[in-house]
Amino acid sequence: MSEDKLTSFLRSSGLLPKTENEKPVAGQKSRKKTNSTASKAKNQPARKDGSRRNMDKGGNKNGEPRKISNHNPNFGRPTHEKREKYHPTNYLKGEKKTGDIRIVPLGGLEQVGMNMMFIEWGDEILIIDTGLLFPDAEHLGVDVLVPNIEYLVQNKHKIKGVIYTHGHLDHIGGVPHIIPELGFPKMYATRLTKELILANTDHPDMLKKYKIMEITPESKIKLGRFEVEFFHINHSIPDGVGIVVNTPAGAIINTSDFKIDHNPSDENPADLGRIAQIGKKGVLAALVDSTNAMKPGQTLSESVVQAELSKQIESVKGRMIITTFASSIGRISKIVETAEKCGKTVFISGRSMEKNLTIARKLNYLKCKDGTLQRMSRKADKMDPSKVLILSTGSQGEPLAALTRMAVGTHRDITLKKEDTILFSSSPIIGNETNIVSVINNLTEIGCTIIDKDGFDVYVSGHGYADEVKLMVSLLNPKYFVPIHGELFMRHGSRDMIIKELAFPPENTFIMRNGRGLVLNGNKARLMTPKEAIKTGIEMIDIREKIDEHILRDRTLMGHGGAIMFVINHAKGVIKDLEIRAKGFRHMNMKHEIFKLLEDTVRKSFEKGYSSAKNTKALEKVIGENAQRVLMQKFRKEALIEVIVLD
Repeated sequence: MSEDKLTSFLRSSGLLPKTENEKPVAGQKSRKKTNSTASKAKNQPARKDGSRRNMDKGGNKNGEPRKISNHNPNFGRPTHEKREKYHPTNYLKGEKKTGDIRIVPLGGLEQVGMNMMFIEWGDEILIIDTGLLFPDAEHLGVDVLVPNIEYLVQNKHKIKGVIYTHGHLDHIGGVPHIIPELGFPKMYATRLTKELILANTDHPDMLKKYKIMEITPESKIKLGRFEVEFFHINHSIPDGVGIVVNTPAGAIINTSDFKIDHNPSDENPADLGRIAQIGKKGVLAALVDSTNAMKPGQTLSESVVQAELSKQIESVKGRMIITTFASSIGRISKIVETAEKCGKTVFISGRSMEKNLTIARKLNYLKCKDGTLQRMSRKADKMDPSKVLILSTGSQGEPLAALTRMAVGTHRDITLKKEDTILFSSSPIIGNETNIVSVINNLTEIGCTIIDKDGFDVYVSGHGYADEVKLMVSLLNPKYFVPIHGELFMRHGSRDMIIKELAFPPENTFIMRNGRGLVLNGNKARLMTPKEAIKTGIEMIDIREKIDEHILRDRTLMGHGGAIMFVINHAKGVIKDLEIRAKGFRHMNMKHEIFKLLEDTVRKSFEKGYSSAKNTKALEKVIGENAQRVLMQKFRKEALIEVIVLD
C-alpha cells in the first residue's frame, strides 16, 4: 500500500483527521454516516464554537490524534502531582474524618531490636510487637532490655489488643516483662509465633493468664474501632505477617521485617497479589522495614543458601559443627533433614536451639526420625566423627553460648579437634564483632577448619535490599511513606531512595523517632511536636525484675574504680569512730596515703555539715561527694563511695 493510500485509510478509519474535500481512494467505498452515527453526533455536546466533536473519529477535541505523553496520567512514570491527584485514597467513599490517629514507636527506631509501637485512635490503643534488646557490655549484670511503657501502663484501660508480626525475640521477647504490667491484654499471633511466645515464658502462673488468639494471613479481626487484616511475608523465620489497620481515610500498613523470596525453602512466597490489592484499595501510610534498604539489588533466596549448606554437609568427611540463629527454624530444619539423608546423627547444643526444634517438630516444620535428633552428650565425642553433626548456639560469640565454651575448652560434653569443621551460617550483628573474632581466634588455635559467609553463600539476610523495598512500596502505593526499623542513617537512606527513584514528594515522607511518631487526621499527616512526644527509654531487666539507672551506675563505678565505704559512729556530732573499708580499689593497703587523705576529708565534711536538725541522708551525700572529689583530683577516676552515719 502506497503512503497516500495508507494515509487515506487511516483518515477514513478515524485514526487521522480528515482534510477538506478529501476524495475516497479508488476501489474503496465512501463511508456514509448512518442514522445511529448521526444520532450520536447530534447528541454530543456542542463546543464553544458551536460545532460538535466527532467521538467516533477518535482524536482530541481539535480533531488531532491522541498523543501519549508524560502529561497523561495513564502512561509514563508517576510524578508528584499525579501521585497526589490520582491516589486511591482520594476516591474512598464515606466520611473521611477520623480525628487524630497517632502512630507512636516506643522502641526499634534508634536501635536494631526492641521493636514496639502502638496506634492510638481516640480512647483506644492497638499495640504492635513487644520486643527486647540484648544488653551491651556496659549494662553490667543486666539480662535484657525492654522499652519504657509508662504511657501504656497509665492508659492500659484503652488497650484493645497486642498483635505480633513474627517470632523473633526482638519482636516477642518482651512479653513476660511487658504483658503483665499491661494487665494481660489479648494477644494475636500466628501459630508458630504463638508457640514461641509460650516457650519464651518460664512462669507457669503467668502462662495461665495469657490470652493468645491464633491468626492466619487470611484473618480479619475487629478490636474496638480497629479493623485489622494481615498479609503473608517472607523473613528469616516462617509464619510472618504484615499488618493492615483500616481507617475511613485509608489503610495503615506495618510490613514488619520482610524480604521478597520467590522461592523460599521453608514456606510459600510472599503474597504479592494480596499486597497489590491492598495498595489498590488505598493505603494512607506505609511503615516499611528499611534495615537493608541501602544495600543495592536483592537478597539471595533461602533456597540458594539451603543448597549450599547441603553441599557442605555432604562434602565434609569429619565432624561438623554448624552454628546459626536458633530462630532460623526453616534453615535448621533443612540442615537436619540433609544430615539424616547423609546418615548423620544431629546433636543439639544450646537451650534455645533445643526449644525451637521441639516447636518445629510439633508444627511439622521439621520432619525427621526420632533417632536423628539427640541432646548434646559425651556420645558426640565417642561416635565416628563422619556420622556426627552438631547444631550449636553461639553464632554471635555470646560469652555463655555453647560454641564459645567449645572454643575455650570448657564444654562438658565435647572437646574440639583440629579435624573438626565449624560453619558459621550467620552474619555478625553490629556490636558483636569483637566477641565473634575472639571465638574464631580460639577455634583457629585448635586448628579447626572455619567456614563463614566470606567463603560460601551460607547466610542471607531476612531483611530486603533496595529492590525489594522499592517493590513493596510500589505495590502498596501509599500516600505517606514512613521507614521503620534500624538505625537513623538506615531510615534516612531508605527515604532518600524512595524520593529519588519512586518520585515520592519529600513532604509525604516522615522519619519517626522513639516517642515522637506520626499523627494522621483524615488524609493529612504530620510528625508529633516535641511537646506531644511520649516518654520513652530503656528498662533494664535483671533476673526478671526491673532495675533503676542508679544501680547500673553503682555497678559501673565498682567495675571501674572499686568501692570504698565509710562508717561514721558519732554522739551528738562528735565522731567516736570512723571505719574505712575498700573492695576492688587500686590500693588495698589501708596504710596508703590516699586513705589518710580520705579520712581527713570525711572528718572535716562531717564536722562542717553536721546539724541535729539536718537530714542524715543529705549529710551522707555531701560527705560522699567530697570524698569522690578527692579521688578525681588524685586519680582522675571515680569509685563507688558509700557513707553510713550512725547516731
